[in-house]
Amino acid sequence: MKTINNFILLLLLMVSTSSCLKAGLDDLETYDQSEITNIRFEYRWWDETEKRLRVIEMNVDKNIDAKSKEISCTITVPEASNAFTSTVRENVSLNNLTMNVDISTAARIKPIGNSPTLGAPQDFSAKDFIYQVTSASGTSTEWSIKIIDFKK
Repeated sequence: MKTINNFILLLLLMVSTSSCLKAGLDDLETYDQSEITNIRFEYRWWDETEKRLRVIEMNVDKNIDAKSKEISCTITVPEASNAFTSTVRENVSLNNLTMNVDISTAARIKPIGNSPTLGAPQDFSAKDFIYQVTSASGTSTEWSIKIIDFKK
């Protein structure tokens, strides 16, 4: 009898706690933008004395043209400092930079052709790349990223 009572109680709890609300829910926004809003380059190196990975962001002078979907940028290597010594600075080149971008909310980005992947050290010496940004709603846009100059 106790088992039957527990079963009935469980059944009543399941029915009473389930939601019947079907109307009045807010519609979630569907994001249809496929924009690149910022671009950054950084150099990563292993600091043997402190046994840790170090990162320094490059100075990037950029022009983001949302209408033509083109980004042109000039990358300048920062001056040497305490951890970013002149020896480390000498190793910085377009062959070993990491690029990160800010894109529209809920969008995805992928390289097209031989364009380097993002977020890991890559070779950017070709200076001209195409990336496809796809919005949450499925709208895709191809963006051209051009490195105009690299200054040390």
